[in-house]
Amino acid sequence: MSVWTDADLAFVRDRARHWDLHYSEHFWGGPLYDLVEPLLGSFNTDFGVPKQIGTPSESLPETTATVLLALHRMGLLSASMRQRVQTYLWSTHYALAVGIGDDAKYPEAECWSSVSRNVWATAASLWALIATGYRGGHEARYASAVRWLVDAQDENGAWGFSRDARNPPSVFLTAVCAYTLRMTAALLDEATHGIDKAAVQSAVDTAVGYLKRTRRRRSGLWHTEAGEPEPTSSAMALWAVRRCGSTDDGELVRTGVRSLSKAVGNGRCAASLEIAAGTLPDSREAIALQGYTPAIPLALLQIDVDPFHRLVLGPLQYLRTSRQPDGWEFPVVGNARQGRYVKAVPYVGTGEALTFTTALALQTAHAWHRRVIRWTIEQRLTRTGGPQ
Repeated sequence: MSVWTDADLAFVRDRARHWDLHYSEHFWGGPLYDLVEPLLGSFNTDFGVPKQIGTPSESLPETTATVLLALHRMGLLSASMRQRVQTYLWSTHYALAVGIGDDAKYPEAECWSSVSRNVWATAASLWALIATGYRGGHEARYASAVRWLVDAQDENGAWGFSRDARNPPSVFLTAVCAYTLRMTAALLDEATHGIDKAAVQSAVDTAVGYLKRTRRRRSGLWHTEAGEPEPTSSAMALWAVRRCGSTDDGELVRTGVRSLSKAVGNGRCAASLEIAAGTLPDSREAIALQGYTPAIPLALLQIDVDPFHRLVLGPLQYLRTSRQPDGWEFPVVGNARQGRYVKAVPYVGTGEALTFTTALALQTAHAWHRRVIRWTIEQRLTRTGGPQ
């Protein structure tokens, strides 16, 4: 039974129909609502957003956060729908899930996920909640969660998958954490939320320094431990340096985009790649995060890469041709390592639609179309010399 009311679904249909008038139906070959409805239908107020669309399966806070942020950015959530997903996401906060009160001092519990000390889950959840404007009963938890994320940063400025000394640094997660903290400082009030903005800014600056130091000068990109250029992490690093660094970093970003274009043009870009790996703090089980490479335009469009650049059009064409009836799978192709979450995950590369990749795919296409509309208007104004 759907958790959404008829009014909720009517709101989504109306908004989706609005986007269809601009591009969606032609781009996807059918109404946008037909793609969004399975994603919405997967949500459960008790279990969140499962990994697989339409199938009861494990729900991860980072998956729920990704879906929340994507649907919010697409304008497909009413205020009541957004609040419902936000409320569930807070329920996965470690301290709240195990009943630790606001006045108790459990610094290691101020994170997200049943897997304690998970940096990725905490950063993704904070990002989604702050960006979607959550203001409610759990707002006081922002400060402790932000402190937890700052304290999880390594001395070199990087973050690994988990808050554990034996987890190697990740360029991708360092970019995500840097931006999450920068957004925190910009959108939360220091007095109201108890955010130490000086400490947050220091963590952001240190992270940007790490990203700039670890870029390979010869290739202009960031590499895997095996020494291969890694496109997803490289795109995210360029995005973070541009969004969190200074105006002096402009040339580094432009050079990086050219290098990324060259690397991808040489066929070194798989549909999914391992972008972070480590071990869980308690069980010592291997854990990894796979990057969905067709979502690269999400980062590139925000650093003003031309919407018709091949780095953007290539992934968009992939999204058009790889869609399953209910969404997108998480593929493993080429040299990509088999996806893992604690242990080998049976659903990676099986052809089944997943909530995480479907949310990223929809958000990527939506961001591109909005950028194209803006770009077209800008070009017209440039040719005509301004509004007539």
